[in-house]
Amino acid sequence: MKTFLLLPLVLAAPVFAGTSAKQVVTPPPDNCATTWFAGASVGYLTQLDEPFYTVHVGLTNTCWNPGGFNISLFAEVGYTEKDSNATYHYTSQDYRHTVKFEEELTIVPVTLNVKFEHQIVGGLSAYFGGGLGMAWINMDESITDTSLQSKKHVSASDSDWVFCAQIFAGLGYNVNPHFEIYAGGRWIYLADPTLFGSKQSINDDWLIELGTRFKF
Repeated sequence: MKTFLLLPLVLAAPVFAGTSAKQVVTPPPDNCATTWFAGASVGYLTQLDEPFYTVHVGLTNTCWNPGGFNISLFAEVGYTEKDSNATYHYTSQDYRHTVKFEEELTIVPVTLNVKFEHQIVGGLSAYFGGGLGMAWINMDESITDTSLQSKKHVSASDSDWVFCAQIFAGLGYNVNPHFEIYAGGRWIYLADPTLFGSKQSINDDWLIELGTRFKF
């Protein structure tokens, strides 16, 4: 009788053993990890003679490392503006006029970029890359006659979207796993916009910059 009762347990043992084995099997670990980052920089445009500000957000993956270079993809928005003014004096019908001419040029490039970075030693690394995108260019102009007889003011504004591109290179230093500082330079190209019915020449420029980046 006891043998008869133990027989089903003996036959079922492999089934339970198989079930237990299946429960402890875990899938192999994923060796590719994605890191998101966000940062900002401030720089100086050598030709425009104005400051240039940027913010960016992007990602990198530990499996994107051909030849020992870590590859990052990021979107960036930049901003700069140039103010200029001039004052002219002339006499008309025995009245002396003082005319002020003011112009404000605003440039906002939006680019998608790829960056290649290679560790040199410790937390120090070198990077280079480039990007393509579009830039919003706006120009505001105003003319004011400040003489007591007229006091006329005329203003106009026009804008255009144009193609832009950049290449960059520099050095980065990881202060800790989540915070990086970097310094470098870049060459920025802007196509000529059409403003007020005619092509406006905007030269390419060189930028020297300092920036920070947070990784999360």
